[in-house]
Amino acid sequence: MTFPHDFNMMAQEGHLVGVSFLTGFYLFNRTTFDRPGTFYSSFFEFSTGFERLMKIVVILDHKTKNDLRSPTDKQLRSLGHSIIECYNACRTIADARGLAVPEEWFSEGSLEYGVLSFFSEFAQGSRYYNLDQLVQGRTTNGPLIQWYKVHTSVVERYLPLHKREAIMQRARDHCERYKLFGWERGPSGEFELSIDVTYQLEVFRKTRGHCVWTIIKILRPFYELLDRLCDEVHAIAISKAIETPTVPYMKEFVPFFLCDRQSAIRRKDWLSLGFGI
Repeated sequence: MTFPHDFNMMAQEGHLVGVSFLTGFYLFNRTTFDRPGTFYSSFFEFSTGFERLMKIVVILDHKTKNDLRSPTDKQLRSLGHSIIECYNACRTIADARGLAVPEEWFSEGSLEYGVLSFFSEFAQGSRYYNLDQLVQGRTTNGPLIQWYKVHTSVVERYLPLHKREAIMQRARDHCERYKLFGWERGPSGEFELSIDVTYQLEVFRKTRGHCVWTIIKILRPFYELLDRLCDEVHAIAISKAIETPTVPYMKEFVPFFLCDRQSAIRRKDWLSLGFGI
């Protein structure tokens, strides 16, 4: 069967979204502040995935309201690269269909909204931080320092106090064994005692999977929203006697949006899920 142009383009976008998030999860589980590039690679993938996912939702919604026509380039570009603006637009689209469950769509002040804000800022400019520092000497905080604050909130949410205390004790033992009593620059960007930096690096390593889970919590309601929007588009096509599907079932590109908490935390090799990688 030969599919129309819009179908093929939407399929490519679906693959891009799926691969972006899976690659982001894979890379994030290998991040370390000793190798900053590992963070930048995952941040690029996540910001790309979020923006393209949300614009797919906007395109599908536009089709349901405009006789299957896609928005113009100008209309889509009006959203810019602000993931926060795109997220709020998607929430409005979900709310119009009774799908904006408060427990699944997050508001300012929540940990999940903070994660979205970080990626929104990264998508709009922070991804060029290194180049900006080289050519203009801009003095904004780097993405790693901003992520340090976000990840600290993840630690406080998900890592129990007794586990944090146990990690601190191991950090003390490690520093005493190797006579590490000096100062060094830590993930916060400030000079701190080696024992504190050792502790921070370990709690961040222990909670990388919890960061993945936090992102999946944000993505989860999009699975149902994609399903509903595609059903509406298909229903309109059937009513117009269009036999060939005009859009794919977009949810089929992102089944991992429904991943449960324990699987999200424990899984390391996300690329093995496929998608032609």
